[in-house]
Order: sequence, then structure tokens, then C-alpha cells
Amino acid sequence: MGIDQVRWGVVATGNISTQFTNDLAELDDAVATAVASRSLDSADRFADEHDIEHRYDDHRQLIESGTVDVLYIGTPHPQHYAIARAALQAGIAVLCEKPVTLTARQAKDLVAVAHEHDTLFAEAMWMRTNPVVQAMFADLAKGVIGEPMEALADFGFHKPQLPARLLDPALGGGALMDGGIYPMTFVHMALGRPDEVKAVGSLNDDGVDLNVAMAWRYDSGAVAGLTCGLRSQNPWTASVSGPEGSLLLPNRFHHPDYYVRSTASGQERVDVPTHGLGYHYEAAEVMRALRAGQIECPALPHAATIEILELLDETRRQIGVTYPGDDEYLGG
Repeated sequence: MGIDQVRWGVVATGNISTQFTNDLAELDDAVATAVASRSLDSADRFADEHDIEHRYDDHRQLIESGTVDVLYIGTPHPQHYAIARAALQAGIAVLCEKPVTLTARQAKDLVAVAHEHDTLFAEAMWMRTNPVVQAMFADLAKGVIGEPMEALADFGFHKPQLPARLLDPALGGGALMDGGIYPMTFVHMALGRPDEVKAVGSLNDDGVDLNVAMAWRYDSGAVAGLTCGLRSQNPWTASVSGPEGSLLLPNRFHHPDYYVRSTASGQERVDVPTHGLGYHYEAAEVMRALRAGQIECPALPHAATIEILELLDETRRQIGVTYPGDDEYLGG
């Protein structure tokens, strides 16, 4: 597909959409041409701030406008599925914030729709495209620590005043979907899909998970410990270890500036050049795949998206977290 400049549409005007759109400016071959929000006033403010031409108060109008090549979806989790499905059916490529859906069944459907309409679909797990993370996993693949046998990952933070959506079951609130998906993705990248999952969680009176701990076991003998939460300031680190050493991503491991390699030769800080906020790396991957006529970004694989959502489904089942619509979409 010969596209000189890829036209991006943005759905939602919150913080994540703002950061993503700011980062698009890092790419000479990308331009935000349209935005949709629940209100035209919000869309206008966002468009004025980012010099976006087309503004809509309904995502369907944006999808039907013919003004974009790719749709970035930054809405709350429960809205992802319907918006992504409509865009894919219209032949518009989709980069959708994580988790792409509330359940694995919904994600499988979106992948099927992408194949049916020969249209690119990707989950916006920006950590996968971060140069530091990629360099660390390249080290792991080279065998610098031997066979990986243990992984640890933590995504816990506390704010006196949390965004309301994080505590709203109707919006997919809780620590697991917002934060837990990062430790799950890291460990899945390091060790693959576990053979056994055990999870415990602390829920509030509304059934929203405030703290979750997970243990993953592998038939290879490997194990992993994963935590996420909204009630404490945690180390927020991730590591993978083997008989020859360990590799560590530091605080805020999902967008780090460096990693630490520890082997018999000593401990070494490995700096990797990065720029921008980090969202443009995933945008660049999407545009490469779009130009290549691909349905899937190699760096953002469908199979991993689905497997991690299956693990999220199972973890929610074990700790007792349910969302509206689970009866329809869980399982299958």
C-alpha cells in the first residue's frame, strides 16, 4: 500500500489520547486528521490543541468520513470492542488501547473480523515496541542468562484521588485491567503462556479489584510472580532470571530508559537511546504493517493479545471480578 503520509483518527480526548497524539508529531509520515469525542466541544478543544481538521461528536461519523487510514481508540475499556469492530468492518485499520476488549472472546472476534475484511488490527501495548524493552529481550534471546527460570513483575501505585473510571465496574475498573496487563505481558514475553495460574485479590465493596497477586507455573520448571494494585507505591519493576544471571527493567518498567544486566561478569546498566513519550514507536510499527498490506503487526501479535486476555479472564474468575456483559462474552 503506497501511503506517503498516514492519516490517523483519534477516538476519545482523554490523557492517553493526548499523549499518543503528541507523540505522532515525532513521525514525519504521520498526521492526525480527525478526532471524535462524546461532545463536539471536547472534540473541538482537542482538535484546536493538536491542529486537527475534522471534528465529530460520534465515532461512527469519523469512521464514515473517509478522512483517516488508521483509527486510534483511547476510550475506556468497555467501549473498545464496538468501536474497533465498526472500524474494521469499514476497512479502517485499528490500533486500540489495551486491553483491546474485556474478554478473550471479544478479542478473537475482532481478529476474525480483521481477517474477514483484510484490515490491520493491533493492540496498543506500547511496551512491546519500546527500544529498551526490545533490547532487553534481544539479550534474553541470545542466552546471556541461560534458560529463563523465573520472572517477577509489579505494577502497583497509589494516588490519593484515583480517576473515577478505575473504581467503576461498568468501565472495566480495577488494578488488573489497567495495571496487571503489563506484568502479564512482560512475563508472557519472557516465559510464554503458563501451564498453571493461581490468583488472589482484594476487592472493594463494589467488586473492584484493588490489589491482585498471581503465581504462574510452567512445566519446564519455570515460575513467575506478578502483582498489581492501586493502594501502595510499589517498586514497579520487572525482571527475568536464569542460571547465568538476570535482566532487570527499573521503576516504570513499561517505558524504561535503561535495563540492568547482571551476570558472572558483573552488573551493567545498559542505556538505549529513546525519544518522545514512547507511543510513536507503536504507531510506527502500525504504519509499517499498513504499508506492507499486513493484517497483523509482528511486534503486536494477535495470538499474544488473545492469550493474555484468556489469562485475564481466568484471573478475574479466580478472584471474583465480573463486568456487565460477562455472561455473554466470557468463555467460548
